[in-house]
Amino acid sequence: MNRYFTNNRIILFVFCALGCSISCHQPEDSQPPNILLIMTDQQPVSCVGAYGNDKIKTPNLDVLAAEGHLFRNFYIATFPCSPSRASILTGRYLHHHNVFTNNVMLDHKIPTMGNMLSEGGYHTGYFGKAHLGGSMYVGRSGGDGIDYLHPPGSPSDPVGNQIGPYWHHDRMVSDSGWITKKQDGGPGEDQSQLGFQLWKGGWKDYKNWLIDQGQDSFAMWAGNHDDLQSAPEGEHMYSLLGEAYHMANYFTGQTSEFIKQQNKDEPWAAVLSFFGPHLPVAPPPPWDTLFALEEITLPANFEDDLRTKPHRQKEISSSYFNGVWSRDQFKDYIRRYWGYCGYIDEQIGRIIRQLKDSGQYDNTLIIFTSDHGDMLTGHGMIFKLGSNGYEELFKVPAIIKLPGYGSGNQQHDQLVSSIDLLPTILETAGIPIPDSIDGQSMLPILNGSKQTFRKFIFSEIHSSNADGKTIICRDDHYKYVYHWLSNDVDEFYDLVTDPGELNNLYTQAAYSDQISRMQEAIIKWAQETNHHYATLIAQKASK
Repeated sequence: MNRYFTNNRIILFVFCALGCSISCHQPEDSQPPNILLIMTDQQPVSCVGAYGNDKIKTPNLDVLAAEGHLFRNFYIATFPCSPSRASILTGRYLHHHNVFTNNVMLDHKIPTMGNMLSEGGYHTGYFGKAHLGGSMYVGRSGGDGIDYLHPPGSPSDPVGNQIGPYWHHDRMVSDSGWITKKQDGGPGEDQSQLGFQLWKGGWKDYKNWLIDQGQDSFAMWAGNHDDLQSAPEGEHMYSLLGEAYHMANYFTGQTSEFIKQQNKDEPWAAVLSFFGPHLPVAPPPPWDTLFALEEITLPANFEDDLRTKPHRQKEISSSYFNGVWSRDQFKDYIRRYWGYCGYIDEQIGRIIRQLKDSGQYDNTLIIFTSDHGDMLTGHGMIFKLGSNGYEELFKVPAIIKLPGYGSGNQQHDQLVSSIDLLPTILETAGIPIPDSIDGQSMLPILNGSKQTFRKFIFSEIHSSNADGKTIICRDDHYKYVYHWLSNDVDEFYDLVTDPGELNNLYTQAAYSDQISRMQEAIIKWAQETNHHYATLIAQKASK
């Protein structure tokens, strides 16, 4: 008997004895599907052709959507990068995995996709960005070592054994929300973690690969998000690494090699996690000039005076670029972004072709998503800008190709959360879904048996400052952005009549009942999910 099913029976018995929920669909004599989770960093739905952008070039994702399922209302459960990735890989809300901001380490005792699949008989590998082991930029001399703040031509960075010291943030409780405390230690991106058996990260592993390729000068600088950009933000930039030495090429190659080495009689699971198109938006040539400026149209909500919005948005709207940008500068940002997404799409195509050529495509669950979006000039903003809850940041692409589920080219409008991915993966693999997971399997949507999935979507931001503590509630019509520790105005949008979120209806009496209904939903959610700050969250609504 296949080793997977022997192990799975044992695990099934143990989990059922503990009262875990389970739904298994794999016949006893069949091979469970391989699993490939592909994540990008900071890619909004407008940057995938299948979501309606007829200019951007993402042919491989478009074909994947045509052969599978596309979710139109898929939202991240928390923001920004580290918290969102923790929710995807654990199936938990922010207050249950405790990674409330970047550089907070995920507790190794919390089960992840890697742990559960490895224990369920899968050979597992992780390739690319995780950002759940503390700081990614160990060895940098300036603060967090944020790469895109280093101008081209700066002194080189250390490589190899000179990398260090490692550090992370601990989560500390305060009377006004969680705060951080810097601590020594943590794996960064440089050690196997999250329960995956094989690990390749974007710092030491990638630098050592560059050295092996004879590219010592690149290795002294590049890594993680550092694409070796040719110019500062605001000017046209591209990656000096070129296609051959770009980290997207490296991680795709490592994933391909992992798949090639697998025993086809046993299942494998891989995460391919790209660092792009996150800033610096510097794709390798020719992808930076794939689109002419004249081809780019600024979004309908580009012009927003932010008059009815929280004051903080006015303060931060230009915090990632200097001075007043021209319309051409914004258009150049978009064309570079589209080019970067196109380059990543080409890498995704390499893996899909490999799966098809090796006969594994039809028995591989493929999921594509992103950890969050980018403002991409919406409301006159770029980058992430974590004090708001705009669709550009929180609604991300989700495309699923699942063997045996539908004839393809299926699109779904149900409200779905990123915490729902892991239980979907587990049920597909025939592995029990622990009660500790907050998400629910999406298979009832995929097989057409469930037309309504979630009444509300809840997403959370929990920055250290008062203005950055926000819970977003969305139903099939409205969105309420509740800044629960700030005295600033909240936000309420009618997404049916105002999809660009230009008109904040929070102060309009005609919507008071709807606002109260969604306030009550947030408070109930915080209480029922045992949020540590449920009482504090309720205070502003009660005033």
